[in-house]
Amino acid sequence: MGIIRTTLLTGIYGVTGGVASVGAGMAYLAATTSFLDLTKNDPMFKTKTYAKYNPKGNPALQDVVIKRIPLRKIRPELRDNEEALTLEFCRGIWSRWGFWAQSKLQERYDKPPGSEDNLWRTSELALAKYEKGLRFSNHFEVVNNEGNEIVVRCGGSPMNAGLRDSDGLVFLSAKIDKEAQQAEFRLKTALFSSAAPFVEGAGHPIPPKITFLHEWYVRILVQSAVGNVKS
Repeated sequence: MGIIRTTLLTGIYGVTGGVASVGAGMAYLAATTSFLDLTKNDPMFKTKTYAKYNPKGNPALQDVVIKRIPLRKIRPELRDNEEALTLEFCRGIWSRWGFWAQSKLQERYDKPPGSEDNLWRTSELALAKYEKGLRFSNHFEVVNNEGNEIVVRCGGSPMNAGLRDSDGLVFLSAKIDKEAQQAEFRLKTALFSSAAPFVEGAGHPIPPKITFLHEWYVRILVQSAVGNVKS
């Protein structure tokens, strides 16, 4: 939990430029991003990717952060290309200040033998194409990329390809609404135990403190990421 807490506080300071209080940073995030629980009808749960990595259908902490930006504020070369916009949004998630602290902590404390093929620096993540199979920070692996949606597995080392006690998926996408003249960015998360036996009626395994920190961390990641697509 130390890594998550340190990352969260660093991110909130980043929101306010380190001048305002943590409370002000959280208030700003709450006002500029939407955080919603996902229902079981969400298309994410019907994908082959979700079925592959949570084959037992175990309960998950499942949510989405949404942020909308007027098209006039988006870089001109991205305003008509959802695939390019999604890629730059994804690059922004993993290469900007929102993820910087975690990337440094993972590199320092979680860089075991066998992880040499991972990307570790945010400067590398800023240029990556996020093709299927990309691994970074010994904690993330791109498991699907359909152009307008990129899926990253999290929760444990990519060196453990099987079912895990701690597992999860992050779905990243960007949509262009010409009629509304805005771009919509979504970060969907499902955190679960893929290795645990299925128990009817059981809740997700994420402790309340981590659940709280998770909400603010994913808001930070999205707020940070959109800086990568703005003109």
